[in-house]
Amino acid sequence: MIKSSIELIAENIGFDIAYSDDRVHADLLNGLGRGFNTYNESNMHTQIAYVVQHLKPETKKLILTISEYLKDED
Repeated sequence: MIKSSIELIAENIGFDIAYSDDRVHADLLNGLGRGFNTYNESNMHTQIAYVVQHLKPETKKLILTISEYLKDED
């Protein structure tokens, strides 16, 4: 697979955005969510399963922490 220039620097972009404000963080996650929601249900779950295999421990911790805040909103 040929990667685009943005794909080659995705992790660095994420790291740089970590030092931005809450709106920029939300925009990043909203864009990712918007893109994932273009998959049909089956493909989205398959893609998420593939993604999880490549997550680093600190990323898993972040996602779990965000998920706890989402639970508190209900």
